[in-house]
Amino acid sequence: MLGRVIVLTLITFAFIALDYKKRANLKKSLLAIVIYFAIIAMGYSGYILMRVVAPVMFIHFILLIGAYFALLWYLFRDKLYWQIIIAPIATFILYFVMNHIEGSRYETLLNKTFEAIV
Repeated sequence: MLGRVIVLTLITFAFIALDYKKRANLKKSLLAIVIYFAIIAMGYSGYILMRVVAPVMFIHFILLIGAYFALLWYLFRDKLYWQIIIAPIATFILYFVMNHIEGSRYETLLNKTFEAIV
């Protein structure tokens, strides 16, 4: 898994570098780098938090793949789709709503997660 992330990072940075060489738009390149790191952060935190609920985690990873393709679309076509890029946040919200409604089923994992953050 880590090897795939490293290869994906190298490919993405190569696309960003080629786009910068072609268009010389620093703002677009920096925004693409920030979006890519946000996608990686959402993927890692989603895996850590939601791995106990397999369907939500599956949906989260599908949305992350869509966000990555939206990033590539932004690089190649200059059209930014924020809705697709921030869509994985919906699975975080869904997970927290499920935890709130269902009660203590995932409460210990959620408390450990917040203790690790704070």
